[in-house]
Amino acid sequence: MEELDIMRRQLAEMKQMLDTQQIINNELMNKVMRSKASWLNRFVKAELILIPLVYLLFVAICHYYGISQWYAFTVLVFGGIDTLIDIRTVRIPAGLFSTSSILDLKKFLLRQKRERFIQTCISGTTCVIWLILFCYAMFTSNSTEFTNNDIWQGARIGGIVGSIIGAVIGIIAFVIIYRKMQSTNDAIIKDINELQQE
Repeated sequence: MEELDIMRRQLAEMKQMLDTQQIINNELMNKVMRSKASWLNRFVKAELILIPLVYLLFVAICHYYGISQWYAFTVLVFGGIDTLIDIRTVRIPAGLFSTSSILDLKKFLLRQKRERFIQTCISGTTCVIWLILFCYAMFTSNSTEFTNNDIWQGARIGGIVGSIIGAVIGIIAFVIIYRKMQSTNDAIIKDINELQQE
């Protein structure tokens, strides 16, 4: 009988140690997933800071080329809307890792990926249309800043070429950032799947 009691105590101690180890593993996994997602949260904060600065840049460009300020205003409006949507589709609240169940967290990340894809299709198409209209407006504008027509033609062509080069660089950066966002969500989902298998 005494040996049976000793074995029960040892078994209870081992179970408690195993539970403690599982809690520690879950906490470590939460920290790892939170650190993987931290750059996404910083990205959204950077967007919130940059939107007004980009707007001011386009106000200056529109003034310089004699283009309607509506182009600058659309940058502010559409950029602001896109950033607000990014709060939902990109940002992963740090508290979500500790307060949500693993299954809820996985659903959240999968929803984010799906919504981010839809957002990317819509905002990418909108940006291309806006860029075409902006380049057309630059090409057909008449600025009062220049008295020499040759200088004006050079400035106009330079602005259009610069816009196209900037757009190509922006598209490349956009694709790289989009893929990194999706792979971050994939990595966290993979971690969750491994955690579920344990």
